[in-house]
Amino acid sequence: MGVIRDHQAAGHRRHIAVFTFPAYAHVAPAVPMLAELVRRGHRVTCLVAERFADMVRDAGMRAVVYPSTFPWYTGPTDSPLRTMLDFFEESLAPLATAVTTFADDRPDLVAHDLAASETARLLARSWGAPVVQLCPTIASSPTFSMSQRQSREAFEPPQEDIAPDDPLIAEFVTRRDAALAAAGLTGVSIDGFGAERGPNIVFLPRAFQIAPETFDARFTFIGPCFTDTEPTGAWRPPADGRQVVLLSLGSSYSPDQGAYLRRCVEALADSPWHVVATLGHRVSPEELGPLPRNVEAHQWLRHPEVLPYAAVFITHGGLGSLMESLWFGVPMVFVPYHVDQRVIASQAADLDLGRVLHRDATTPAALRAALDEVASNPRIASAVARMRHHVHEAGGAPRGADAIEALMRHQTQRPPEMTHA
Repeated sequence: MGVIRDHQAAGHRRHIAVFTFPAYAHVAPAVPMLAELVRRGHRVTCLVAERFADMVRDAGMRAVVYPSTFPWYTGPTDSPLRTMLDFFEESLAPLATAVTTFADDRPDLVAHDLAASETARLLARSWGAPVVQLCPTIASSPTFSMSQRQSREAFEPPQEDIAPDDPLIAEFVTRRDAALAAAGLTGVSIDGFGAERGPNIVFLPRAFQIAPETFDARFTFIGPCFTDTEPTGAWRPPADGRQVVLLSLGSSYSPDQGAYLRRCVEALADSPWHVVATLGHRVSPEELGPLPRNVEAHQWLRHPEVLPYAAVFITHGGLGSLMESLWFGVPMVFVPYHVDQRVIASQAADLDLGRVLHRDATTPAALRAALDEVASNPRIASAVARMRHHVHEAGGAPRGADAIEALMRHQTQRPPEMTHA
């Protein structure tokens, strides 16, 4: 007989509530870890927007759909105030659904994405349940702020100052207070409770984290949670022996996505590279126009089909794409758009994992030169190999599940002793 885990031996089938943010890059990183908890015998109830319900169900979890309000398809507006309120509104959107869902089935632990914290932390505080933050990007410590670093990466200052007496804020506060009152949460304070004081699970290796020396045992760096990295043969490298470059701008919204992909295709037309472009749901093949002989485009294609054969990955700099590339030891050319992508790309370049191009300044010559350098620079190759080792050794889904089980065993708001990575 195999070793029986202590929660199974003790007959403890724990219940975990998970609050997600409605973006693929926020939901997907955690799913394999949550599926590992299901495999170990725990129940996982996941509050999700409708479009992620099947992903959650397929992993063995219970999906509870809440009325998401975030403008995920068009992206945030140009108004800093409207964008801030969109995030606040989304963080409270699951409240009524969660209160009903867990009325007679209180969870033993609450986990929440870093962009979906208010409802989760309010309910965890009212239930006296431990809470853990799931961080799918570069984390913030007591002395390092990802938000401040993102502000430094902004190309332009905000177009407007946020006035505290703006009517939109007053309207939001009125809606929030009514929602809290309806949920019986008036007076529940989350000051000093949750992410800034409690445990965090971070889906990257410590070696990639900015200012890693500022993170203590409250932060467990488990790296990416990949469960499906083997190619299936759905894609084959070109028979002519050309070096392969994978081109993808991810699933997050950017207004120039189709146009920029087309510029890259035109820049690499008839070059020595064989280009494999993946488009996702936001760009149609027609937007790229007629394709050169050395370029192929796919609406959907798993990156693990291509990355084992790729010499370079041209990427927007999303952390999921970055970790996927490092898993296979592929250096990158970064073409970020959003401020979080700029921070990630800048950190990767500082670590010699690739080079960064600004989208507005991507001439054909600059793109070809960046590809040639990244593919041939021995310093970059060595740095990518070292980081690949860290990615593979971080622990992934099993280590994340171990950390959550340790927290549930403590059944306290104090963080468990999580080891450094």
